[in-house]
Amino acid sequence: MKVLIVEDDIALGRLLREFLQRLDHERVQVCATGREAREAIESETFDCAFVDLRLPDSDGLQLLEAFKSQDPCLPVVMMSGYPTMEYTIDAMRKGAADFLTKPFTLQDVALALERVTKEKRLLLENLGLQLEIQAQKQLEVVNRELEEKVQEQVKLFEISREIDEIRSSDELYPCIVKLASRLTNLKKASFFVFPPDQNSLILIADHGKSIGGVSPGLMVLEDESLRRVLNRQGSHLILTSEDLANHRALLGGTLSSNVSLSCWPLRIRGELFGFLMGYHNGNGEGLSPMETKLLDFLIKKASLAVENMALYESLIGNFYGILRSLVNALEAKDLYTGKHSERVTTYAVMIAREMRCSEAQLETLQTVGYLHDIGKIGIHDSILNKPAPLSREEYELVKKHPVIGESIVAELGLTLEERSIIRHHHERWDGSGYPDGLGGEEIPILARIVAVADAFDAMTSKRAYRGAMGTAEAVRELRRNRNKQFDGDTLDAFIAVMERTEEQGDHEQSTAVAFGERGSFAEGHR
Repeated sequence: MKVLIVEDDIALGRLLREFLQRLDHERVQVCATGREAREAIESETFDCAFVDLRLPDSDGLQLLEAFKSQDPCLPVVMMSGYPTMEYTIDAMRKGAADFLTKPFTLQDVALALERVTKEKRLLLENLGLQLEIQAQKQLEVVNRELEEKVQEQVKLFEISREIDEIRSSDELYPCIVKLASRLTNLKKASFFVFPPDQNSLILIADHGKSIGGVSPGLMVLEDESLRRVLNRQGSHLILTSEDLANHRALLGGTLSSNVSLSCWPLRIRGELFGFLMGYHNGNGEGLSPMETKLLDFLIKKASLAVENMALYESLIGNFYGILRSLVNALEAKDLYTGKHSERVTTYAVMIAREMRCSEAQLETLQTVGYLHDIGKIGIHDSILNKPAPLSREEYELVKKHPVIGESIVAELGLTLEERSIIRHHHERWDGSGYPDGLGGEEIPILARIVAVADAFDAMTSKRAYRGAMGTAEAVRELRRNRNKQFDGDTLDAFIAVMERTEEQGDHEQSTAVAFGERGSFAEGHR
């Protein structure tokens, strides 16, 4: 333990030093002036100090303040031969730990030292506890901030993942409003689009509690004020009742006064495309900073998705157009094969509707079904247009067209189901078809549908070496190959459609010249 004694009485200072050293406090320093004491306290650390109230060059209370400023935990015992109540109170207020009145005994010194040492120990323990509590609170704050940051990153990743998985604009807008509702406390989220060159709005997606009469559809705007409001803001904005005075349809007509609206404009290459509208309580339960950040990110991500999707769909649309042109050019070479792909697609969609296929499957047939024979582009015209039956070698070449077709559309990014139409429409139910020898349920349903449609059109189309079969004869041929070449359920659906069409008396209008088989039906067709 190291003790500082500040006493101008040399004899008393020496006495105190010797006494304290005998108490095993070997490190005792004595200063006779305030200047010496200040130098000592600035250069060394002490465990306790005894300070005389009156010094030749300094006031003891001023020295007390200097000591406490240097080391707030230093216990200081004031000493005086002429103490007054005023001095004593003032010393205690300024941080004195004890007060010794001269003359005092060495026992008084020992007791004072014991008291202040114990008090310092308690003070340090309390200070340590306070620091520990403070550190714990700081740690809790850091952990809470870290947890919020982790939650934020998880939600940002969730937004990115869900938006990145979307493949069409039809899926995008419902996803935007669902994410906005799920990740925030919005009561409702709606997405509006501005049609080009029209003073109107289209509500194309809605999610959340019903809070008014808004329903998806076209809304005519009274003027350009809403566009101006959205264009003057960079990102998130609050729409006031004044902003929406002429556009009550956005409020649902019956929207209560305690609901406020937030809006996130979506721009494509700087041009206003649409906006996300968020409905939330106006009673102080607005969006948190994190929720606002999430929705800002959602709109930026959606903007990129819309732009990329528009570019992708344009490219894919152009590619489909090119492929359809190739098919048309292929079929135009032969008087007997014109419009085959178009009719096969029509029949296939009719069968699929009868079998209650999904809208997505119907759309797939309408687009990819037209390309089912695209692979014949890779087969020489002399084989395709040969007026006589094909040789075995020629037929083996023709059988390659499904594989060639699949390779042609490889860059379209088609799904497995979509590619199956092109690759597997010549597979047979009994497993003897081509190119993979699939059988039964192994053959994808859309390929089974196109197989029936393709075969029917081939049989009912005129050929250079034979006339076209009648509908009844073609149906009989199909039935003979039920559960051999064709899926029975698919064939039943087609026959049901044809019988219903025959009853309506217009089935002959859908039967014309087609591109199809050579030789007997059982041997297959090209």
